[in-house]
Amino acid sequence: MDFDVIVIGGGVAGVSAALRASELGKSVVLVERDQIGGECINRACIPSKTLIDAVKTVNRVSSSPWIVSSSALDYARLNENKARIISAIKEKMERNLSSKNVRVIKGNAKIKGQGEVEVDGRVITADYTVFSTGSVPLSLPDFPLNGKNVLDPWTAMNLKEIKNRIIIVGGGVAGVELATLFRALNKEVTILELMPQLLPGFDKDLAITTKKRLEEKGIRVYLNAKSKIVNSESTVKFSVNLPNASEEVEGDLAVVTIGRKASTENLNLKEIGVEADQRGYIKVDERGKTTNPKVFAAGDVAGVPLSATKAWRQGIVVGDNLGGKDSKMSRYIPSSIFADMEIGTVGKTADDLRKAGVEVKEVTVEMRDIPRAWTLNEIEGFLKLVVAGDKIEGAHMIGEGATEVINTIALAMELGISINQLYSVTFSHPTVSEVIGEAVQRLTRGEIY
Repeated sequence: MDFDVIVIGGGVAGVSAALRASELGKSVVLVERDQIGGECINRACIPSKTLIDAVKTVNRVSSSPWIVSSSALDYARLNENKARIISAIKEKMERNLSSKNVRVIKGNAKIKGQGEVEVDGRVITADYTVFSTGSVPLSLPDFPLNGKNVLDPWTAMNLKEIKNRIIIVGGGVAGVELATLFRALNKEVTILELMPQLLPGFDKDLAITTKKRLEEKGIRVYLNAKSKIVNSESTVKFSVNLPNASEEVEGDLAVVTIGRKASTENLNLKEIGVEADQRGYIKVDERGKTTNPKVFAAGDVAGVPLSATKAWRQGIVVGDNLGGKDSKMSRYIPSSIFADMEIGTVGKTADDLRKAGVEVKEVTVEMRDIPRAWTLNEIEGFLKLVVAGDKIEGAHMIGEGATEVINTIALAMELGISINQLYSVTFSHPTVSEVIGEAVQRLTRGEIY
């Protein structure tokens, strides 16, 4: 064998798997056809957060009348800054791979057989194979992507110039983040969501608060909207069927945030005994192992949730197991949305648990009850804990710092820390994370703030 491990796909899952396996003594080669860092670093997570954080800075200035200044985004210079950030992160990843002796080969990989991978005509052999090839946008019949004015979210976000009227198909994580960004650039933004709530599957109160905030910013949100594109020759025209009416909605650009599929081209899964589910995602166990004991998978190609958060961790778990260290996926994977108001969520909603027959109680702390929220001039939002017995089963937060606070709660949930144990924890004052302490206080002894 040429190597102990061959990793196909150099996104965040592939990089973390390769690094961890190498750290544990394995010889590793990583094959990437495009850019190290994959979608997350180059086109999705990092670019979008760079742009949205700039938006939040402008919003904070405009909502602070004691700052005697005006502010606006220079989109061209902002994109230059985005490019610098992407390069810095990607270069650090490449240095890490080099320092850990991971061989990186640029090219298109094709599975020839068990442990045999062809890369642009050259065959490489390895004892173990890791698939971390990600997912790709799916062009749906009602929303056919055309590369012109009907685009996937990451292509749209990386345009050098943004058109004026933007219609976003799907009110999930990507839809909410892009609506925030485009509206801050003074674009007319409309969200078309098929389900009866924004952010389907999220806590209902969180979704209601998000919708209210977006509409306050001037974003139109259609729920229960069964829509399809009827014309995209010049502008993009949608027919939209609502519960009690039908409308035609027209824009200059449509961004389709729904529909992705596993990127398994040339992996020849059946030939090497690797099973996929009905949607085409590779089946894996809690260690990232497929139905072939010599093949692992990590990241989007291994199924939901399709998030970089999951991909990073799953890559590490795969690398651990390849290196002989028994490791399993976390039970709780937090989710973060970087909208005008940050959103963080982990675990189940109360509705989900009640449907499963679990008796739960909820406690909600409004951010206006937390002193730090006032000093940050952002008192909207809340933290909701969902508790069964003495354990947190879910946490849902919207407000300043939510994407950081949720990680602390995820830590407590993963380690099985009880409410009574959390009661003894002191949170620094004044901080946003005091909202956790206040929620625990109200669950046990009564409110302080």
